Amino acid sequence: MQIISVPTVFTCKTPTAGWVNLALIRQVMDDEDEKVVVVTWLNGDTTVFYEENADAILSSLKEAQQRCNDHRFKNRRL
Repeated sequence: MQIISVPTVFTCKTPTAGWVNLALIRQVMDDEDEKVVVVTWLNGDTTVFYEENADAILSSLKEAQQRCNDHRFKNRRL
């Protein structure tokens, strides 16, 4: 289980599922063996993404988390 924190609007273009706003995701559960991602949205609904769509979402979430970590590091007070 993973809790996600991203900027207000951070979109991801999936190969067949269209655009996904990662900022509206509350939780992501993934199974790398099956290449399946289950997304729980802020309103409690869930969506299952498979194969290339799952890969696109996971890579975009990792990029978003890295951007947030970089921003926090650059803006920390010493």
